[in-house]
Amino acid sequence: MKFQLKALAAAMVLAAAVPAQAAMQEGGSGNSSLTVAVYDSSTGYGGLFDLGKSYSDFNKVGTSFANSNVDAVGTNFSWDLTTGDYAAAWNGLLASVNPANLFFTVIAVDTIGTGAGNRGLISTLNTDSVETITGPNLSTLTNNWNSYLIEAQVTAPIFQNHSVVENGASYGNQGLGTTAQYFLNNKPNGRGNISGGLIGSTLDVYQVVSGASNIAASTYSIFGNGAAFTLAANGLLTYTTNDPVVVVPEADTWAMMLLGLGFMGFAARRKQA
Repeated sequence: MKFQLKALAAAMVLAAAVPAQAAMQEGGSGNSSLTVAVYDSSTGYGGLFDLGKSYSDFNKVGTSFANSNVDAVGTNFSWDLTTGDYAAAWNGLLASVNPANLFFTVIAVDTIGTGAGNRGLISTLNTDSVETITGPNLSTLTNNWNSYLIEAQVTAPIFQNHSVVENGASYGNQGLGTTAQYFLNNKPNGRGNISGGLIGSTLDVYQVVSGASNIAASTYSIFGNGAAFTLAANGLLTYTTNDPVVVVPEADTWAMMLLGLGFMGFAARRKQA
């Protein structure tokens, strides 16, 4: 009995010492990881950072998941790409490019299903309006991003730790191993909306889902309450919506309040007298 307990304890210690395999969720699951792609099209270098959230966490329209309400007033998330499991990819990317030429795009996809509202894309938006695309184009766009997610976890990147840490990162400059190959003209797969912006930009957020048929136009939704992603030059990525509005009384309202308080104080003193 004592030997069995010792063996069990040793097995538990050994299991704790082995790093868990934690690859990114792919679009083929219907719920890909939410990632930020950072890239320089002039050099071909690009990086990919798993943000620890998923398509369903940011879903606003469609039939695959319930509305996440992530664009409610006062929502705030942040990620520091210069630290922890992101640091090696961020530093390697910056050492390979001119940081002033770097663009970024946040993206997640759902590649499952053929009916209305099933397949979808969530990404940043760098235009005043959205461009409608057909079902086949949306399908190609999301499937190709899924291929990139798979490739980024294999051998093409110069560096990647997606398979060994929970929220990993990668960077590279060849083939599907670089985000720059996918975001042609700062559009996902070179189609639809301009989704990329220079580092320092603040980008809106939108979602597009499949239409009623394979050839039907897609359905779009731009997130409300000023929802936006910003990637600062110091590597801090934030997602924010508008803060709750605090109503500040006007000057005449303050005057009436002070007058009322003064009158109450005067009345209280007379009563004591």
